[in-house]
Amino acid sequence: MSAPLDDVNTLGVAATADRLLAVDSERVLQDLVRERLRAAAAVREPLTVLGGGSNVVLRDRVPGVVALMRMRGYRLERQGRGTAHVTAAAGERWHDLVRRTLGGGWAGLENLALIPGSVGAAPIQNIGAYGVELADRFVRLRALDPDSGQVRQFDRAACGFGYRDSIFKSGEGEGLIVLDLTVSLTRRGAAKIDYPDLRVELERLGWAKPTPIQVAEAVIRIRRRKLPDPRFLGNVGSFFKNPVVAGSAADALRRQLPGLALRPAGSGMVKLSAAQLIDACGWKGRRTGAVAVWLRQPLVLCNHGGARGRDVLALSDEIRRDVWKRFRVDLVLEPRVVGEDDPAAH
Repeated sequence: MSAPLDDVNTLGVAATADRLLAVDSERVLQDLVRERLRAAAAVREPLTVLGGGSNVVLRDRVPGVVALMRMRGYRLERQGRGTAHVTAAAGERWHDLVRRTLGGGWAGLENLALIPGSVGAAPIQNIGAYGVELADRFVRLRALDPDSGQVRQFDRAACGFGYRDSIFKSGEGEGLIVLDLTVSLTRRGAAKIDYPDLRVELERLGWAKPTPIQVAEAVIRIRRRKLPDPRFLGNVGSFFKNPVVAGSAADALRRQLPGLALRPAGSGMVKLSAAQLIDACGWKGRRTGAVAVWLRQPLVLCNHGGARGRDVLALSDEIRRDVWKRFRVDLVLEPRVVGEDDPAAH
């Protein structure tokens, strides 16, 4: 019997799963994996894992089993004077982890405040914001292999972290199910406040030497101004990655678009502002049917109600074509695209 997924994706698109299962413990997940492994490989049900559903575009139907990660748990281990390792279960909300660690006096995650989604999704995307990435604080994670039932542990090097990337998005790690995540935090440490938007906000608030909690507050204020609340307007946050290009290409683009923000990306590479490229093509605030580009931040695509995943993807394809035509820059989607469309619904 199919189950609706409309309420478990922040984009709010209509979709169904063949079967929906809430996973509130590792035992439930292991039972599900054993059930799949008992079936012959040729008829084995596909398995899709959803955390907060905040970084996914669902097509009309997701075949097989959709497992909703609802595992909870939090553990703090002091590592020495002024440092600690914090482990959180995959089903915990990421922002709740940030709040809890800051409330306990532990710094390190403040720049990553208010990022939607679950703890288990964070390393897959290597979430990042305002000059900090998860990889900067990452220690290890445990993951379940659904094709063998084995639990594996990964340290930072084994995760292959890159800009909004990890081995869990492709290759040997694709399909592994994150069970929990451990990060390293400190009692003290210089706050990372050199990101332009964050620096301006802190100056506006008059916080010259901000505490970690004040940095988180500034980040939250910025995010709330820039991004619509998915409880009221469906979205997945940034829909496109900021492109990374060679320095010579970046210089040429800046001549074409004066004022284009450029940030070093290592090894002679430069990160561009996807938002500026999209805005320069005239997309900010434009709407096609139920889907629109957010008027305050052109990286965000919104569902005003009634959109399907294919409608959102169609608009994103138009934007990508325009940016390529004008700047010869290929925009890459941040969210995963999951499922298949119903041909009869076209």
